[in-house]
Amino acid sequence: MPVDRDTFVEIMASYPAGVAVVTTLDVDGTPRGLTTTAVSSVSAEPPLLLVCVDLTSRTLPALRAGGRFVVNFLREGRSELARVFASKAEDKFERVEWRATEFGMPVLVADALAWAECVTVHEIEPGDHVVLLGQVEDGAGAVDDDAPLMYYRRSWGVWKPASRQAPTREIPALEVSGQDLLWEGAEL
Repeated sequence: MPVDRDTFVEIMASYPAGVAVVTTLDVDGTPRGLTTTAVSSVSAEPPLLLVCVDLTSRTLPALRAGGRFVVNFLREGRSELARVFASKAEDKFERVEWRATEFGMPVLVADALAWAECVTVHEIEPGDHVVLLGQVEDGAGAVDDDAPLMYYRRSWGVWKPASRQAPTREIPALEVSGQDLLWEGAEL
């Protein structure tokens, strides 16, 4: 028997995740987008990632119709933007700087520390979300001193690389790929 919804939500809130805005164009060329933490790499050869989208999302019809999307991995300090794209606002792009890719997809140039433009190659509906499997066709990675916006237990925060010159001190740290990252606390 599965756990109840509240227990499941609490379990998942206990897992820190990067924050992304998934963008696309609807059939009339209007940019659409949503905030998500449900993004994961799937394969390096071929380069695939997945994005989970609520079946009730108003952006989902555009994602399905166009078959192409951009995952914009947000940089620190962009929690307000994440809230806008998580809302039901009609024009989420009203105050957002973006540029079009070769295929017209919106990239949030000032707000994304990295981005990946994808073509949908598969879609499954395992429950109340759809999983879009995207093949990455273009994109750019983060610059060394950029830090990602993170979400953990319903609060915004950022992990920054620990200074290599800082004095040694005993603090909780997370080791990722051999590099210590420090939680910098809630972002307001």
